[in-house]
Amino acid sequence: MTDSGERLIFANMFSSVRLRALLGVAFVACGKSAQERRADVETCSANHNTASAIARCLRDDNGWKQAAADSAALERIRELVSVQAEIGAITVRADSQHAGEVRACDKVLVDLKTCLTTRYGWEEDRATAADDALWAGRSAEHQRQIRACLGRRGVGTGACLQLHYKWPSRRALALDDSIRRANLY
Repeated sequence: MTDSGERLIFANMFSSVRLRALLGVAFVACGKSAQERRADVETCSANHNTASAIARCLRDDNGWKQAAADSAALERIRELVSVQAEIGAITVRADSQHAGEVRACDKVLVDLKTCLTTRYGWEEDRATAADDALWAGRSAEHQRQIRACLGRRGVGTGACLQLHYKWPSRRALALDDSIRRANLY
């Protein structure tokens, strides 16, 4: 190809690029604002969770062109995946921190719920749930301890559990109450 032929091709390409840029600016100026387009994307992504469904919503419900809808939908999916990954990472860090707090309180011979609420500022319902879950996970060990204390004379079962196995008083007293009720019937 000659120099003049190459220049003609480049000149046509540059004029084509300029024409597209001008048409894009004119389209943006005459079309929806960036905020309106963002609102369309957010509305569609709230109702749909795949790129193709979001793009279809943008086209059918909001009058978007195919290419713009596909591009916006793919970008929104990337954004949502990124946000979900960040939430997952934060959750893992929080779970790790909470597990460390539970282990630290479990090492100390105190009521786990009280330790979590006073030392680490846990909400009472979350601390209760963690305490109950840990307690339930040790049920076989607790059954063995209860059997060992039931056979002792002169000491109540709850007191035995508190003295010998360091049970929290609220759990030991609750067990004593259950034993008394069972003996009444």
